[in-house]
Amino acid sequence: MKLLLIHPYFPYRGKDLFPLGLGYIASAAREYAEIRVIDEIVHPFTIEEFRAFDPDFVGITATTPSFNRAGEIISIIKREKPSAKVIFGGVHVTFKPEKALNAYADIVVRGEGEEAFVEILSYKALEDIKGISYRRNNEIVHNPDRNLIKDLDSVLMPAWEFFPMKEYKIMSLVSARGCSYSCAYCSASSFWQHRVRFRSPENFMTEVRALYNMGKKRLRFMDSTFTLDRKRAIEICSMIEEEGFKDLKYSIETRADHLDQELFEALRNSGCDLVCLGVDSGSQQVLDACNRKVDVEEVKMAILMAKQYGLNVRAYVTYGFPGESRENVEATVRLLRETRPQQILLSLATIYPGTELEGGKEIKVHPNWVEKFHGHGYGAELYFPETLERKEYTKLGDYIYKEIKKLNKIIIKERAG
Repeated sequence: MKLLLIHPYFPYRGKDLFPLGLGYIASAAREYAEIRVIDEIVHPFTIEEFRAFDPDFVGITATTPSFNRAGEIISIIKREKPSAKVIFGGVHVTFKPEKALNAYADIVVRGEGEEAFVEILSYKALEDIKGISYRRNNEIVHNPDRNLIKDLDSVLMPAWEFFPMKEYKIMSLVSARGCSYSCAYCSASSFWQHRVRFRSPENFMTEVRALYNMGKKRLRFMDSTFTLDRKRAIEICSMIEEEGFKDLKYSIETRADHLDQELFEALRNSGCDLVCLGVDSGSQQVLDACNRKVDVEEVKMAILMAKQYGLNVRAYVTYGFPGESRENVEATVRLLRETRPQQILLSLATIYPGTELEGGKEIKVHPNWVEKFHGHGYGAELYFPETLERKEYTKLGDYIYKEIKKLNKIIIKERAG
C-alpha cells in the first residue's frame, strides 16, 4: 500500500517551519504503508510525481487559507486516479466536513487524527470508525466524535525521515495538546474538545534531545499556553538547562496572565529568547468582548518584564473585532508605544470555522483568501458594521497599520543602538 501525504501551499506559514501535524500522521502510518510527503512550502505538488508514486491513499491537511489550494490538488488527483482514496484532515474541515467532501475528498478526519487515520488505512469498516465523515449512497454521514488519546506519551514522535529536514530551520514541537480558554476568534478549544493534555517532561525532553542531536538548534514550542502549568513549565526549563545544550534557542506561545519573574528567569536560563503573546488589543472593552479573560495591565507588565529579563516579545495584535471603535484602536496603539515589543504582528479579525465569531454563519472561502483577509484592503471582504461605516472601517485599518509600521521602525533603530 502506498500513501502520499500533502501539505498545501500557504505563504504565511513560512518556509522554515516544520509541518508538525503531518509529521505525526506520517509517524502513525509508517507501519501500514509506503509513505511519501509533499510539503508545498518546500516543493510543489506535480502530477508527474503523483503518477510515478501512484499512491492508493492520499492524506491532505488544510487550514482555512490553504483550503482552496487543497481542493485544487484533490481535483487533479481524482481526474488522474479516481480510485485513489483521499483523506482530508485539519482544523477547517473538522468544522466544515461537508465542504471537504464536496471538494471530492472521500473521507474527512475530524479533530485529532492519528488513530482514525490508521483505522482507515487498516480497511476497517467506515461506519465503525469514530471521528470521521464520509459519503454513503450520495449522502454525507457523520460518525460520532472520537475520544482524544488519553496518554500523549504513547504518541510516537513525528516521522522526520520522510521530510526534507535540511529545509526546516525551525522545528516545531508540542509538550501539550489543547487549550483551556475559549477566545471568541479561536477554534483551538473546540478542536481539542475543551481539554488540555500534557506529555510528561521526560517524554518531551526525548524529542528535544533527538532534534538537538540532529543539529536542530532553533525550536518552537507550539503549545497554546506553554506556561499554563507553571510548575511543569519550570521543570521542563530546568531539564533543558541541565542538559547543557550549546546554542539551543527556542520560542514559546503563552498568555500574559501565566507569566512571572521566576518563569522568565527559568525561560531565559534554558535558552528561550522569544515569548509570543496574544496581545490582541489595548482596550479592555475589546478583550472582554472577545472573552480573553486577561487584563490590559497584565499584558503591559508581561511585556515589560520579559524585556527586563532579556527576552524578545512577539506581540500578536488584531484589529477589526465586532463593535471596535476608533478609541479602542487608539488604546492598542498607546499600549504598543508604552511597551515597545520587539516584534509586532498585525492581523485582521477573521471569522474562522468553529469560533464564536462565526456564530453558525456560512463562511465563503474567497478564492484569494490570503490577499483579501491578510493585510490587503483591511476588510474588503470581511468586516463588522455594528459600530463603523465601511469607509471609516477602512480608514481605521490604514491608521493602525501605519502606526505599527512607524513603531516597528523606531524599535528596530533602538535595538541597533
